[in-house]
Amino acid sequence: MIRRLEELVRQCNVDDYRIVECTTVSHQAFFVKQDLDQHRISDTTHVTLFLYVDKEEDGRKLRGQASREFYESQSDEEILKQIEGMKFQASLAMNPYFEIPADYKYVEERKDYQLLNVLKTLVSAIQNVKDTETEKINSYELFVNEYYYHIVNSRGVDVSFNTMDEEAEVIINSIDGDHEIELYHRVKFANQPLNEITDGILEVFRYAKDRTKAKPTKKMNNATVLMTSLDNGDFFRYFLAKTNSGMVYNRRSQTKVGDDCQENSKGDKVTLELKKELPYSANNLPFTTEGVPAKDITIVKDGVYQSYWGDQKNSYYLGLKEAIPANNYVVLPGSKSIAEMKQDPYLEIIQFSSFIMNPMTGDFGGEIRLAYYFDGKEVTPVTGGSITCNMTESLKHIYLSKETRQINNCVVPKTVQIFDVAVAGEE
Repeated sequence: MIRRLEELVRQCNVDDYRIVECTTVSHQAFFVKQDLDQHRISDTTHVTLFLYVDKEEDGRKLRGQASREFYESQSDEEILKQIEGMKFQASLAMNPYFEIPADYKYVEERKDYQLLNVLKTLVSAIQNVKDTETEKINSYELFVNEYYYHIVNSRGVDVSFNTMDEEAEVIINSIDGDHEIELYHRVKFANQPLNEITDGILEVFRYAKDRTKAKPTKKMNNATVLMTSLDNGDFFRYFLAKTNSGMVYNRRSQTKVGDDCQENSKGDKVTLELKKELPYSANNLPFTTEGVPAKDITIVKDGVYQSYWGDQKNSYYLGLKEAIPANNYVVLPGSKSIAEMKQDPYLEIIQFSSFIMNPMTGDFGGEIRLAYYFDGKEVTPVTGGSITCNMTESLKHIYLSKETRQINNCVVPKTVQIFDVAVAGEE
């Protein structure tokens, strides 16, 4: 279909085009407790045309774009008619001109990832988890997917590549007398060792057990907070948002290369690197669907912004030589062990009900689902209450743990220590 559509669009006198074909094969399994309820298989192909129309206005070169999906069942006449409609649509909303990627060649033959075997392996990992008297797996859903991309454009890009991912969504119940709670555990990865999948669920079992015994969080001023949640990946996405070319070009971020976001700060400096590949990541894509190659690059080094990243259009607007995707990222570990962070009183947050990060203002926080409070003598599980912090203030005094953890496409410090936090809770 992609070659047929390419021949037809060439007949329509467009300035530039890009065609993305993605074939997806998916195995999906749904379990109630440990019993299979349903197994589904899907095999789909989507072909999308991106069309670009240029014109000059007041001495400025402008570019409009439109996109739509096409199907093998459509006739040539129908496709040509729709392309003409896309040209008109693109001409209605013109933006400053930008160039699309050019001359990238990369060819991979389509792979067979043996998804049924991958699914069976994933099922065995979860079935290795045995219910306890108080913690049980209520249900779970598993997805294993393979993708084959083929991307061509009018500037000589012709790339094809394979990728795959796995996803598990597990509902866990914990009962303590008449009190029952439910926790949702979702992970995404590719070829992760089975013991790590099993260990992740067992960790949630422990947290669920503590959640049933948790006391209400007390109101605190100037608390030391340890963030040890899976939301640490989103915490560090703040730096990606501040350096995204679209955010910068549209002035939602004022960040400039060379700015120091931790000048005169105490504690650890943040270093964040983009990675083309990361073991067990579901985002190991050699190219974007724009036809831009992934690469390794440092975005932040010791608190100083080093580079922007983003899509082709906004990177071109900023005058960058090339667009850089952020498929995977690594935040380097800090100077303290988690044990060192726990020597003095702290509130360690394990789970938020919903973690929110506003990169424009730097505000972050959320309601506490499970945390551990150490008063200097004993540790107590707590729930409820919330924290509200600001990244600009937090970066003035922050420590990152020596220990790291991988959360799909990122590796980040397992624990982040921040100070002087106002905790909302019971009086």
